[in-house]
Amino acid sequence: MGIFDFFKRKNNNQENISTLVQEIEMPEEKVIEEVVEEVVETIPEIPSSQVEEPKVKNDEYEKIRIYNDYIVYSIALQLRGEYTPISAFEKENGEVEGFAYMVTEDAYALAPQQAIGQMEEKFENELQEGKIKSYMILYHSQFDDNDNHNPATKEDEFKAISLSYHFEGADKAKTGLPYVFENQNVTYKGFASFSHEENNEIMNHQLVDGKDYFPNTEGIAAPETTNEAGIIIRKSNIHNLVNTWSGVFGHENFQTKDYGQYLTTVLMQSTVADPDGEDKSKTEFEDVRFKTIVTEELSTIIPEVKTNYVLDFETRSIREWENALNLQAIVAGPARDTFGVWFFATDYAENRNTYMTQPHLKVNISGIVFILDVQTNTDLPDGTKMSEDFTTYAPSQDLPNYACFDFIAQVVDYKETELLEDGTVKGYILKLKLITNEENEDFFTIDAFVNKENMRFETPTKGMKVTGALQLQGKIAE
Repeated sequence: MGIFDFFKRKNNNQENISTLVQEIEMPEEKVIEEVVEEVVETIPEIPSSQVEEPKVKNDEYEKIRIYNDYIVYSIALQLRGEYTPISAFEKENGEVEGFAYMVTEDAYALAPQQAIGQMEEKFENELQEGKIKSYMILYHSQFDDNDNHNPATKEDEFKAISLSYHFEGADKAKTGLPYVFENQNVTYKGFASFSHEENNEIMNHQLVDGKDYFPNTEGIAAPETTNEAGIIIRKSNIHNLVNTWSGVFGHENFQTKDYGQYLTTVLMQSTVADPDGEDKSKTEFEDVRFKTIVTEELSTIIPEVKTNYVLDFETRSIREWENALNLQAIVAGPARDTFGVWFFATDYAENRNTYMTQPHLKVNISGIVFILDVQTNTDLPDGTKMSEDFTTYAPSQDLPNYACFDFIAQVVDYKETELLEDGTVKGYILKLKLITNEENEDFFTIDAFVNKENMRFETPTKGMKVTGALQLQGKIAE
């Protein structure tokens, strides 16, 4: 993850089904100039026939123009769907450098209000100590040519990029760059207190390709405690189920078809009494169920792969999702007193107390495959030859802390399956052997769903070796 995997405005139904936050790649700086020029309104030039009036120097603009890089950078981030508070400061020698909070693999981000507050406290201290000459914090706000510079946190509150700044020997001040959303584009109105020429100077400002605008970063550590049962409780607030649902519906289809609306409808219907059980056709399928969770604070829907496979498991740590009100979590610990397992607990909302207080459990474990291919390579990275029955799994480097694993497995068995009322989502239930144990064929052999769209070959066969990535899920066995 990177500096700007931080905060994103909701903009589609898929996000609404899960959580507010989605992982985002940091933008490439080399195309920033082009995007800004395409979207920002151009301000008419004064015709040559008119007599130019003498220019009046705007002291406020002259001060903040040293931060034009970061105004443009904030605009460019927004045009890529990123709404991260950023900041910059002026060093004693007059150089300006950026500062941002960095989301680490700990999967925890600060709320915008908290990030802004901590930035301000940090810079105010440095300003008073004479370490810096000025600073600016840029964030998205409710400013609409008024005095409301409160951070935007809801869909209808995003109205401007606010600049909060303080220069040595002057008072704190704020101004804003209002914008409007039109036909999926953003139109910037310009700073009301700046002239056309000054606004154009900002909007036409060019960023330097390849320059590191944020040499100063600070990692964010997730809150962590150990409870009375000896279980480590960690927090996350950027996780969601977008990748999980993409595994269910198929990566391409999930992007192009409106499955988000389908899930929203199912979720809404689940809040209404259904004595005849008619809605089960939309949530209960032969091998997978769409499990709804509805509380006063949170409504969500979770795909659950049905299985009878049971493991003896000991809970060592739980990563709760704060952005899901701690009703979703990744549970981790050893299974069979031998191998480590992380799984997304599909029953965490109803069994949170049990997970917290009873470390030793029997759990059903299954999986959702994100990508599947035929295993053809017979060599390990160090050059060692793999035996024919070699199987393995390892935590994903691409999706850490999601209970996702890269694997090489053997297909013990398989069957075709369908989801949705019309059966349009087609896939397989694979019985995947993830650990080979001569004494126990089912030592770690799970049922996993794979959408046919996410397969790089046509049809599985019994005994074949496959490789790919999956997310483990589980629940306390009945």
